Amino acid sequence: MALILQIASGILAEAQLSILGLGPRTTEVPTLGLMMRWAMIYQAQILGKWWAYLPVLVTIALITFSMNLMNTGLGPGIQSALRD
Repeated sequence: MALILQIASGILAEAQLSILGLGPRTTEVPTLGLMMRWAMIYQAQILGKWWAYLPVLVTIALITFSMNLMNTGLGPGIQSALRD
């Protein structure tokens, strides 16, 4: 169960570091944070193109929410197996 939470935390940490410019310097494999950084570089918020952030934010939210749901769903099953 801890692995699931660590994966979700890793995705969020990568996005945060990439937005700041401290993430991986690759253009072959775009990451979620790198896509948000590109939107910032091309001044999407100044030009009023807020929708450039929307797919990335929705993807990050869905991934982390689904990971937390998996963690919540696995919790009772694993805990009852450990008690027996």
